[in-house]
Amino acid sequence: MRMEELTWPDFEEAKKSIDTVLIPVGSVEAHGRHLPLGTDVFAPLELCRRVEERVRNAGKDVLIAPPIWYGHTFVLNVYPGTIDVRADAFKAYVREVISEFVEEGFKRVVLMNGHGGNVYPLIEAAEEVAESYPNAEIWLINWWIDFREDILSICSSQGHAGQDETSVMLAIRPELVKMDKAVGEKRTSRVRVIRKDIGRELFPDGVNDDPGSATRENGEAILGVISEKIARLLLGED
Repeated sequence: MRMEELTWPDFEEAKKSIDTVLIPVGSVEAHGRHLPLGTDVFAPLELCRRVEERVRNAGKDVLIAPPIWYGHTFVLNVYPGTIDVRADAFKAYVREVISEFVEEGFKRVVLMNGHGGNVYPLIEAAEEVAESYPNAEIWLINWWIDFREDILSICSSQGHAGQDETSVMLAIRPELVKMDKAVGEKRTSRVRVIRKDIGRELFPDGVNDDPGSATRENGEAILGVISEKIARLLLGED
């Protein structure tokens, strides 16, 4: 059930039987020369859609809220098309969104996150809401982190705009993927270096992995196993 498609009376009625809302959270940023700027929202939104379908097939419902498109993306702000929101502003905005859903009566708010730079602000936002609303439960799901073992059982590597993320996008929006430009390599740093232009070193052309071997089949497998596991968690089966 998509919230933005409901009227307010429909929404009020839905709240009577739905206690969980899924909020896709991502960023608008460079993903190499081969993936669209909205990759970090397309992925969690698709996961929400698949999770909702699986939960509904089990006889329950969840609400999918409109995505939070803009995120905190300092490192990749060296590339055109990356829209960075400062961490404190992003945290405050998400905190208010979560709080509103709790005020509406939802007992569980699931942040389906698709972007690494969002992680720490999302944790802080969730903690602040939890302090104000002791009965609220906020889940933070970072799909590429929380299900890394599953992903690496399907792909040989993972990384920003890499094999796993490119495979997922081939499964979701193949018409937006330019595989003839899917090149890159893995870059690492022994310590976290914070410098305005560090993104050009760690993410050459906005990539940190080799996406060349990505496939639609692998993307479908990743989306399938992750959505199944999240649905089972929501249903209390795991």
